Amino acid sequence: MAASTSNQGSCSKEVMSSRIGLPALDISAAFPQATPASIFPPSASDYYQFDDLLSPEEKALQRKVREVMEKEVAPIIAPYWEKAEFPFHVIPKLAALSVAGGTIKGYGCPGLSITGSAIATAEIARVDASCSTFILVHSCTAMLTIALCGSEAQKQKYLPSLAQLHTVACWALTEPDYGSDAGSLRTMATKVAGGWIIDGQKRWIANSTFADVLVVFARNTSTYQINGFIVKKDAPGLRATKMENKIGLRIVQNCDILFKKVFVPDEDRLPGVNSFQDTNKVLAVSRVMVAWQPIGISMGVFDMCHRYLKERKQFGVPLAAFQINQEKLVRMLGNIQAMLLVGWRLCKLYESGKMTPGHASLGKAWTSLKARETVSLGRELLGGNGILTDFLVAKAFCDMEPVFSYEGTYDINSLVTAREITGIASFKPAVLGKASRL
Repeated sequence: MAASTSNQGSCSKEVMSSRIGLPALDISAAFPQATPASIFPPSASDYYQFDDLLSPEEKALQRKVREVMEKEVAPIIAPYWEKAEFPFHVIPKLAALSVAGGTIKGYGCPGLSITGSAIATAEIARVDASCSTFILVHSCTAMLTIALCGSEAQKQKYLPSLAQLHTVACWALTEPDYGSDAGSLRTMATKVAGGWIIDGQKRWIANSTFADVLVVFARNTSTYQINGFIVKKDAPGLRATKMENKIGLRIVQNCDILFKKVFVPDEDRLPGVNSFQDTNKVLAVSRVMVAWQPIGISMGVFDMCHRYLKERKQFGVPLAAFQINQEKLVRMLGNIQAMLLVGWRLCKLYESGKMTPGHASLGKAWTSLKARETVSLGRELLGGNGILTDFLVAKAFCDMEPVFSYEGTYDINSLVTAREITGIASFKPAVLGKASRL
């Protein structure tokens, strides 16, 4: 009986093995007619010669970032996306770009022009949107909050290490019950001798599985206003757990964070955050940067499609020879030209001190809308290969979905701009507002 059971088990394993089959072929062997994204295509999307608008320093930065992303990141990134794991060995390569800290001057930060920082964001996103999100969260939200709202001692203490990516930061604003309505957050901060006690929960916080520094927003239990705090990763009572099952930005480590009586010393309270309005100083810059992320994603998709359509043949001719494919490719190209110029003008408005919240919101809403269309066209053009991460487009298609929603959804950003041009706020349904008064 025991021998029979053993034989059955052995047969079962053999059957299972035959059903699983052999390991997948390398994509170059399985599909030799087109080059995969691990060998990244040359840039082909700057049809209106946008580069002519850049300064020599901005052009040099663009070349530097493009070279590192194409040679160091593109060959290895797809498997990490599939596994939803972060490639930690890439951090030193990103650090070498000297873009962390963006526009911040001093404290070891690069002090880039906002256009230079935006170009770097686009070039990183062109190859991988998750890497650009990692840098955006670290640099344009967390570091910038310390730079704009922190004390001199806090800037000296935290920014130099963060600028070198020797340490990593995250930015904890969103909560399970408050996304677009972030100003209603319920994480609480209570003053005690020598510091503060934080209790509450955050959600969707990128980088937080491994961040050394957390910039956290909580409601002061005395004033009921929003305050900001710098929290260390090893603080007792702090627990960050990775969110699973995402279909986009899979490399980004988003977390649920629980704060249970987490003590923060007075020296780590951000003195420049005394209301929710103080976060707008940071969001004004970060929303400009996020408007450039869809531009970069679209550039990468176009470059991939441009090469693929000339390599892949059907009916004896390259796919690029078919009229319908040419029209789609040109529509993608037109979207990118318009997006580039909107993004560039947004940077110039910021530099001149003329940019309003409505300008930034329209930029982010519109570029993400056009990028969504662009990556969808790219997915169509690649046919079956458009659902494989080997050819970039499928990954970019999925990554655009969270980008469309974060840093203000398309709808919320549209309403911010609409409030500015009409003078009427419409974030809350009028019927609910009327009911609450009865």
